[in-house]
Amino acid sequence: MRRSWITAAGLIAMIGPALATAQTASGSAVLTTPHFAFYSDVATNLHDSLITAAVARRSKQPEPFSTGTAKTCFDGLSASDRDGWLHAVDYYTAGKSTRFQRVLQRLELAGLVQRDGLNDSSDRQFLEEAAAVRNAAASAYRQCRWPSQDAVNRRWIDGVAALLAKYETTLGQQLPALFKVAWAGLPFRVDVVETALPVGADSAGPDYPTLHILVSSTNSGNQDRAALEIVFHEASHFFTNPDSPLSTAVAATVKESGFTPQGDLVHQVHFFMTGETVRRVLARAGEPSYIPYVFANKLFSDRFRDAVARTWPAYMDGARTMADAARDLVRALIEPSR
Repeated sequence: MRRSWITAAGLIAMIGPALATAQTASGSAVLTTPHFAFYSDVATNLHDSLITAAVARRSKQPEPFSTGTAKTCFDGLSASDRDGWLHAVDYYTAGKSTRFQRVLQRLELAGLVQRDGLNDSSDRQFLEEAAAVRNAAASAYRQCRWPSQDAVNRRWIDGVAALLAKYETTLGQQLPALFKVAWAGLPFRVDVVETALPVGADSAGPDYPTLHILVSSTNSGNQDRAALEIVFHEASHFFTNPDSPLSTAVAATVKESGFTPQGDLVHQVHFFMTGETVRRVLARAGEPSYIPYVFANKLFSDRFRDAVARTWPAYMDGARTMADAARDLVRALIEPSR
C-alpha cells in the first residue's frame, strides 16, 4: 500500500474566514486521546461509499448495492430512495470537481472548513451541489449500509484504542524528537471509513496547525498492530512540510549530489522513520517481532529499502545528524548495486 499526502497549498489565502470559524470538528468522537479524535461519521462514510461506487463503476466492478444482502435491501427501497443513490453515483462517477475542491469537500465534512466563508463562488457552488447530491443518497445508505459499516469502524477503533493506551505516550514523545518538529493542533481528527481510496489512508492539512486523517477500517494493511503505525504515519505528515528539517535535509543532499530520486524521497524516509520507531517501541515492550509496513508490504524499491535500512538507523540512534543520514542514504542509493 502507498500513502498519499494531500495538501491544500495556500488554502488559507484562498478561503480566508472559512477556516477561522471552523476549528471545531462536527459530530461526536468515538474515541479521543491526546493525539487523535476518532470518528465514525455517517456523512463522511456516505461520501467514501459514493467514491467507492464511482470507482467500481468506472472499472466495471460490482458496486456497493449490486450484490448480496445489500442488493436485497436496496431493491426493497422506495423508488425515490433508489433514484437518489443512483443519481449520486452518476454525479461522483462524472467527477467534474477539481482536486482542490475535493480537499475542500473532505475538510467541510470534517468540520474544518465552512462553506459560507469561502471566497470563491465556484467552490461554494460545488460544495452546495455535492451536499445536495449526498443528501439525496443518504436514505438508501442509512437503511442498507450504515449500521453494518459503523459497527466495523467501531471495532477497528476499539483495536487501535488498546494499542494507543499502551504506546501513544512514548510514540508521541519520540516522533517529534526524531523529526525535530513539535506537535500542534492536537488532537488530529481521524475519520474512519470503509475504503479511503485510493490507498487506504491519507492526510490533508487546512493550513492552520492541525491535520485531518482518513483511514480505512477494512484495508488489510491497516489491521492489528499495523493500525498503530498507520495512524502515527499519517499524523507524522505534520512533520514533513517542505520547510521541515527532514525535507530540508533531503532537498539539500539531492541538490548537492545531483541525484534524481525515484519517487518522493522525503515520504519514503518518513515511512521508514515512523515504522522503525513503532518497531523499536514494541520491541522494548517485549512484544513479538513487528515488521514495519514499508518492509512487510515491500513499498518503494528494493534498492531504497536496503539503503535506508543500512543508513538511517544511525541517525535514530544518535550516531549521525539528520543531514549526515540524508547524505549517507543518497550515497547508498547512488553506489553500484551490491
